[in-house]
Amino acid sequence: MSPAYWPLLLSGLLIGAVQAAPYPNVYGAPPEALRSSDWYRQCLRVKHLKPAPADQSAAKGRCDASALYYDTLNLPDASNADWQRVHACAARTGAHGVLLMLHANGAGMTPQFDLAMKHACSIQSPVDEMKSRVQHLRRRASGDDRAPIDVCDDAAADMRGQCAAVRGRQRDKSRSSELAALTRGWNSKEQLGLEMASKAAQYFAQHRVDYETDAGSSATRSLRVDVQAAELDQFMDDILAAEAGKAPRYSEAEFESLEQKMNATYRQFMVNRPASSSYLGTIRKTGVEKAQRAWLAYRDAMELYGSIRHPQVPGSGWRAQLTARRLKQLTELDNAAAGR
Repeated sequence: MSPAYWPLLLSGLLIGAVQAAPYPNVYGAPPEALRSSDWYRQCLRVKHLKPAPADQSAAKGRCDASALYYDTLNLPDASNADWQRVHACAARTGAHGVLLMLHANGAGMTPQFDLAMKHACSIQSPVDEMKSRVQHLRRRASGDDRAPIDVCDDAAADMRGQCAAVRGRQRDKSRSSELAALTRGWNSKEQLGLEMASKAAQYFAQHRVDYETDAGSSATRSLRVDVQAAELDQFMDDILAAEAGKAPRYSEAEFESLEQKMNATYRQFMVNRPASSSYLGTIRKTGVEKAQRAWLAYRDAMELYGSIRHPQVPGSGWRAQLTARRLKQLTELDNAAAGR
């Protein structure tokens, strides 16, 4: 797709279109080739529906309908007033994707599937995405599919990065809330130790994204979000496991064995010339070196955190656990360099 489509595509899907658009809002095929399609007829059926005006006083000033929708969705006890603010923001900014979800899922209102259909047909989309979304909505309306609809369910490859960013943002907020609840009642030294470990984890996760993720893939943005989220989810899992009495327990000898293997793999990757069949893409040895330094700082920070919060657990446990994972990452990079 031409980059010129991106601003309108993003606005139609999650943020809000800023100028008049065709209806149904598809590209990639002339209208005369679509008029016999069932999904096209469904769009025309609801074309002239007029939604009831939203309470504009519920969303004053600038607003991001997508962020507001997902934040509200993740509230444990979202009220009708909360959803009215989302609706007002989405209506004011023309966020068809958010309005689709609100009407289809009955968020703070009675489901109105025809209005949801009109908004689905107003999202600028390639033909296959529009067809999939309309069919999905029809299944939901008939009761054949009872799962809540998400506008990203039917997104084409062009929008997967944007959708991944939305998911990543929600995962970040969820982790932050969980950590805040977990540390309530900890002393200041324990909280500081966890904060340092958390910052080190974020720093390493960003280095994994920047230096050890191929930026040449068509799914680059989605992949980058997933790589970062996986690293931070693992950090969160480690903290929770330790709190549940399942902190890592490795002997010093086990750690030393893992470190020797990791160092050997790292040296091999740094010394060998990539094979002609290498699939490293944009990954460079200088970047891997930076990521390795960030990882060492992360490992040290986790050991320090462990010594403060779980002094009964040997430091070799934390070191070995992270070293085993880093060995796996470096082995994957070495295999990629060798074309294996």
